[in-house]
Amino acid sequence: MPELAVRVERVGLLLATMNDPYPRPRGALDTQSGPSASRYLPCETCRASGWVHRRGGWVLCLVCDGRAWKRRQDEPQWDAYLEMPLEDAVGLPTAPPARQVDPALDASSFAWERVRATYDRHGSYRELRLWLEWLADAAPWRYRLVRTVLVDGDDLELDAAGERELRLGVLMIAVRMRTVRVPKWLLEREASNGRNQTIQSLAAEGRTAGEIARKLGIPKSTVRKYLKRMDGRLTATRRPASAGR
Repeated sequence: MPELAVRVERVGLLLATMNDPYPRPRGALDTQSGPSASRYLPCETCRASGWVHRRGGWVLCLVCDGRAWKRRQDEPQWDAYLEMPLEDAVGLPTAPPARQVDPALDASSFAWERVRATYDRHGSYRELRLWLEWLADAAPWRYRLVRTVLVDGDDLELDAAGERELRLGVLMIAVRMRTVRVPKWLLEREASNGRNQTIQSLAAEGRTAGEIARKLGIPKSTVRKYLKRMDGRLTATRRPASAGR
């Protein structure tokens, strides 16, 4: 493969793995506490005492069965925690919510920073970020394509023109970078993925494990293990469908 093609391919791999060290974004839903309606409210008949004064003494309140609280029916909503009508409770001033600190993200355990430092140490990510910022000014449309498709990993359907502009954006960065270093484990992962796809394609053509091994220059046992693993996945995928017949 020509040197420029290799540079472009590796720059694309660097762009696609720029966000690998960063933690996954979490949902922004915040369940803050506040006034809420209760299904029960104080019994007005016994004034929340459970007993009613009658001639001859005190008797158990039959409305709440002596529990001092009764199930709310047509009465206004009541906040049992604040012991006041919900309409009044909502109007009370509230303190700002306390800042929640995730124990997994405290100052002593920013694992993603260590991962990013490892990526930067073994790959040309620092220089890549500089040229990516340059591309944003030099070719905004190509930058948006590179950023959206490769860096952010959004699944966009591009036409022929979009594919061409995306490749040209990567090319503009590749020809300007002094060095294009990719972490060794990423190269090995890409090589493994490419080899597995080739094995799968050759097996689909009806090639035997021995023929595939000789063509790729790898042990036959490696091919057999991969094909066996693939057969297991296919069997597991088919099992629910066949079970329902």
